[in-house]
Amino acid sequence: MNTHFLSQLHCYLCDRTFYVIYNGSTSCTVYVWCSVAQGSVLGPRLFILYTADLEEKVDEHEICYHAYADDTQLYLRCRCEDSASAVGRLEHVITDVNH
Repeated sequence: MNTHFLSQLHCYLCDRTFYVIYNGSTSCTVYVWCSVAQGSVLGPRLFILYTADLEEKVDEHEICYHAYADDTQLYLRCRCEDSASAVGRLEHVITDVNH
């Protein structure tokens, strides 16, 4: 693969930041370590690659999920007395997905 292309792709994906300007005030800069840049030609493909294994990981943990556009919701049913265990399961799947 062309090293110039790889260099450009690396610059596109790495060291991204964002901040908000509202009513003349600027927020602090936030460094983005994951996600897909919006409004680009590569955005839709990168989003598909970025989320491709999510369904498999969630299914491994027997957690339900709902995805629409760029929003994903993880959920499960439980009894009130089992809520702490349910929260633990959700935290575990989120940790597993992040790795």
